[in-house]
Amino acid sequence: MTRSHSNQKTVWEADTASVGPVKVFRPLPNSLVKSIGPFVMLDHFGPMPAPSEKLPAHPHAGIEVMTYLMEGANEHTDSLGNIGRIGPGGTQWMRSGRGILHTERNLTDLAPTFHGLQIWARLPIAEQDSEPDYRAIQADEQPVWRRDGSNFRLLAGEFEDRVGPIPLAIPSIMCHLTLDANSTLDIALPTRGYEYGIYVIDATNGIVLDDNQAMARGTMASLPPDTTSIRLACCGAGVANVFLLGGQAAPQPLHFGGPFVLDSQEALTKAQRRYLSGAMGTLDGVPF
Repeated sequence: MTRSHSNQKTVWEADTASVGPVKVFRPLPNSLVKSIGPFVMLDHFGPMPAPSEKLPAHPHAGIEVMTYLMEGANEHTDSLGNIGRIGPGGTQWMRSGRGILHTERNLTDLAPTFHGLQIWARLPIAEQDSEPDYRAIQADEQPVWRRDGSNFRLLAGEFEDRVGPIPLAIPSIMCHLTLDANSTLDIALPTRGYEYGIYVIDATNGIVLDDNQAMARGTMASLPPDTTSIRLACCGAGVANVFLLGGQAAPQPLHFGGPFVLDSQEALTKAQRRYLSGAMGTLDGVPF
């Protein structure tokens, strides 16, 4: 992993990881930055041929789990009995609370290619034992607009007089930006006190952040806490896709335990016991 610092920005190249048969970029968390706002994990998968294998059933607790598709179609199933489908621009949203099992599968007959992000957001400690919830959010539920040679798709939060549909428990923003070739976009960050980050999904010739920081595909930047605006410049031919995320800081302490993110080792142990006992429900014969 390569890291640099510019005007207090922290910039790094994503690590790689495997999620079943899929290789992903994982810019968050890493050894330097554990969270940005409430967001504690960001995985970037594809574009690639959509695997036909269903992701094995597995649990989560203490977080909200989102799968945002830029290409593809998938189906969510969980231990509460929820089933939901999304296509390009849609998001699977699940609040795991005290524990839930889920699985996802690609609908390869509808979309042979998939490309997207999986994002985890920490729940407030007071809500980490709350009831699980789920919703399939379709592309046409999200505000989409264009200005200054860029397209905006707002997934969550309040931004440029729009409100995104994902009901995150901690005030946050998630927005997918698509910049035209050779364009420059100035953005006023709307809320003081938020932590903000920028991730480059793809850019043929990279982007430049604030006129001084070159960023290529798979690179992420964490912005200084007093940042109120940013400038993004798409370099040369080809569009650039950038993901802006930010929000109130994740509750501390953060204890990671596989698919669980909670406030103590004791809470992780309790969640593991609940999972193994079947108290989080069962799905596809898991955990029994």
